[in-house]
Amino acid sequence: MPVSTVTIPIGQWLVPAEGVRWWFDSGSVALDFATTGAIGGAAASAGVERFHSPDDLTDWLRERFPVAVGQARSRDLFDAVALRDAIARMAVAASRGESARAGDIDLVNLYAATPDVPPALGGGSRQAGRSVHTVPQALSTIARDAVDLFSPANVERIRECSGDDCEIVYLDTSRAATRRWCSMQRCGNRAKVRAHRARKSGRNSRIGSAIAAAAQVTLPEPALAQPTLTEPVLAEAVPATPALTEPARTEPAPVEPDRAA
Repeated sequence: MPVSTVTIPIGQWLVPAEGVRWWFDSGSVALDFATTGAIGGAAASAGVERFHSPDDLTDWLRERFPVAVGQARSRDLFDAVALRDAIARMAVAASRGESARAGDIDLVNLYAATPDVPPALGGGSRQAGRSVHTVPQALSTIARDAVDLFSPANVERIRECSGDDCEIVYLDTSRAATRRWCSMQRCGNRAKVRAHRARKSGRNSRIGSAIAAAAQVTLPEPALAQPTLTEPVLAEAVPATPALTEPARTEPAPVEPDRAA
């Protein structure tokens, strides 16, 4: 059960170095607050300080709280950064299964013990309490959300993004506790692309290896046809065709002359 008595929308736009902003649902207001500093690394725009002045802190609080929050002062900025960094260190430790530092726990408890932004019902005829809440009240509300975040019921769901180049920490609020990425549109999609390319590369490598292996196979040279040795065929004697000769001419016998008697 959340300790804070004010419902605050969760999630914020982050703008990394490449300039393409993306929506990060941390699962917790306290983690949203922690992501404005060093937590997460430069891969996500986390790791980039966002509270350079009291006005930056004022703008961040007014964008998230459903009630009016007053102007932050220099002292408020100092307190906010101290609380934020303590939450960030505790979140990183929890995501790695490590114990939080006692000093960080004491700091969160200190801010959670101060008056927070009280709940209120609409439709009344009078204004109860402040019409504009102070920055310390807003910080107390964030600290109380951190108390709930690091409770035994949630601490095992505090995880670091599985992306190779991303260290953002989030609270896995999914029913099956199977969330792996800071965002499916960011690191989840990148992981799918890398896996697809790896499968394609492996498939092409296997095909190339098969072709190379096939090229190395030495095929036997075709055997030369050997002449078939068979017994010689004896040709049958063909009777010679008698030569055609002209018929012998018969000379007539000479006639002896008549002798006188």
